Amino acid sequence: MREKRDYPLAGFPRLDDAFDRVFDHFLSDFFPRRWRGQWHPEMGWTPMVDLIDKEDHLLLRVDLPGVKKEDVKISVSENNLLTISGETKQSEVEKKDDYYRCERRFGSFSRSVRLPVDVVADQVNANLKNGILEVNLPKRQPKKPKEFEIKIM
Repeated sequence: MREKRDYPLAGFPRLDDAFDRVFDHFLSDFFPRRWRGQWHPEMGWTPMVDLIDKEDHLLLRVDLPGVKKEDVKISVSENNLLTISGETKQSEVEKKDDYYRCERRFGSFSRSVRLPVDVVADQVNANLKNGILEVNLPKRQPKKPKEFEIKIM
C-alpha cells in the first residue's frame, strides 16, 4: 500500500501564473496592451516581414491579413529605408458584441526596414494578395568608376 503524500501548495494557483498576472497588470499602466480580452487600438501592431535577396532585386514579403490595398502606404527614402504603414479597421457591428477572446489586431501599423543595398525607388512595385504584400525592389547597379588614360609627355 502506497503512502499518501500531502502537497501543501496544491491548493494554490500556479505561482508563475499569479506572478505573470501581477506583472502584466503593473505594466499595463505604462504600456497599453491587451487587457481582459480587449485590444487597445492606440498601441497599433507591427507586421512580420521577410527580406529576400534575389539576383537583380530584393523581395520583401509582409503579412497583412485583413488589410485592404487602399489602406496601405509604401515609401522608400533616399537613405534606403523602406516604410510600410496603414490601418486595419474593426467594423462597427463587431464593436457592439461581447467577446470571450479578441486576438485579431486592429488599428494602425507601421514597419520600417533598412535595405542592405541601393534600390531604384521609381521602379519599385507591390502586390497584395491573400493577406501577403510582396514588394519588388530593383537593385541599383553600382556605378563603374571611369578610367582615364593619361598620356605621358
